[in-house]
Amino acid sequence: MNQENSSAKVEPRPSRRGVATELHETIFELALNRSFFMPSNEIYGSVSGFYDYGPIGFQIKKNLENMWRKKFLVEEGFLELQSTIVTPEIVLKASGHVEKFTDPVVSCKKCNTKLRADHLVERALNVKWDMKLESIDKLIRDNGLKCPSCKEGELSDAYNTNLMFETGIGADSAHAFLRPETAQGIFTSFPRVFRNHGSKLPMAVGQIGRSFRNEISPRKGLVRMREFTQMELEYFFNPSKIEMEGFDEVKDTKVRMLKRGAEKPEWITGTQMIADGIANQIMTYFIIKEWEYYVDVGLNPDKMWFRHLGENETPHYSQSNVDLEVETSYGVVEISGNAYRTDYDLSQHKKFSGKDLEVFIQDEGKKILPHVVEVSMGVDRLIFCLLEHRFREKSKEKEWEWFDFPPAVAPYEVAVFPLMKKPELREPAREIAVQLRDAGLNTQFSYVGSIGKRYARADEAGIPYAVTIDYDTLEDGTVTIRFRNDGQQERVKKEELAEKLKKYKKEGKFTL
Repeated sequence: MNQENSSAKVEPRPSRRGVATELHETIFELALNRSFFMPSNEIYGSVSGFYDYGPIGFQIKKNLENMWRKKFLVEEGFLELQSTIVTPEIVLKASGHVEKFTDPVVSCKKCNTKLRADHLVERALNVKWDMKLESIDKLIRDNGLKCPSCKEGELSDAYNTNLMFETGIGADSAHAFLRPETAQGIFTSFPRVFRNHGSKLPMAVGQIGRSFRNEISPRKGLVRMREFTQMELEYFFNPSKIEMEGFDEVKDTKVRMLKRGAEKPEWITGTQMIADGIANQIMTYFIIKEWEYYVDVGLNPDKMWFRHLGENETPHYSQSNVDLEVETSYGVVEISGNAYRTDYDLSQHKKFSGKDLEVFIQDEGKKILPHVVEVSMGVDRLIFCLLEHRFREKSKEKEWEWFDFPPAVAPYEVAVFPLMKKPELREPAREIAVQLRDAGLNTQFSYVGSIGKRYARADEAGIPYAVTIDYDTLEDGTVTIRFRNDGQQERVKKEELAEKLKKYKKEGKFTL
């Protein structure tokens, strides 16, 4: 991720603030009540910036990660590793995190509240920060901004604070940090992975894992967390060969792109992206794969776009940075970053470790330091945006809010309910649930509450199909399939149930 701009921007839309707050609070409350997520250590009052995923949310999160793994690693034949969370200081000195992984802070001289300075001026003045501390000071002074907590305190000059959690290793407490990103573990593992897996370029290595950032004032639920999950891919290649296998198959695919200096995003093809100098062929290929992934998981393509970062936002070592931004009722949220990082990371680790990280290219008869294209995608922010985009209000047909998740994302593909919890219905229903699980369908079984309340809970969790077992089932062996989106029902033989559900899932049929 961009270290100079370590925390992604969230740009509130003041004119929609009332609507945004109401919708956000409705979704947040529903997510809490249906075990999507909850504040960590809640019985002790919890600490902001930390959330646990409940049984429903964890299933959704796992589905999103597995879909990413399939699309970005399995289908491409790429590699995956798992690196450690505790990271020695020298590694993060090399990467630049110790020196540059900072956010600007101001303190209230009256109540001593510490605030993210860039967020303060962006919210109050609807302007973008140019990454210079003196610019924040000028904006605060020229506009007479006061502390938003006590409403009257004067604010200090802005200063930078490092975002990493510090720790110590061993009895001597050797200085270390919790990793701020998963990428560095891939870079430090590169030499051995390269040797052990063919010693050829290109080579791509991915990782899904937890990262940590000691945010100054985390808010907005899953948008700004101190512990979060990243899905990152590092593509190592010879800079003299930027052709990407499979690019011709996707080059005419269109994505929405907000170009530098443009006010609105436009639909452009992969070929146009290269011609406009936004990205090279490799980076363009992954941008298109990202777009396909986000559409597949259920984000609204009309409410998201890639943004080509301006020159003042792009790190000195990067040839291009492109973020995926999503429109929500709370503001525009960045959920992924793509960067052509050149050989910066490997060259830094070569310098600080004293190890030769160059690789021999047989075709050219020389050693080179590979270049890297990075794909970095956040899981938690994706879930936040997904909840907003797939949220459905109450209506005449449904007296409760619900989520319209695609089956591959939904916590369960099907729920099985006995009409009543009497043993003569409960046990046959349990058997059908087991049969559906054996057939490969992720199945929930429940007999608690009235059948109407169980239907409502299934809709609120976004489960696309519900199967009901009643007394007719005992007579003729048929069951009822209820479709989430319209509540309509179909009677089928229980022997045909699994194949019917798989067929409907494949067709994307959620209404009768």
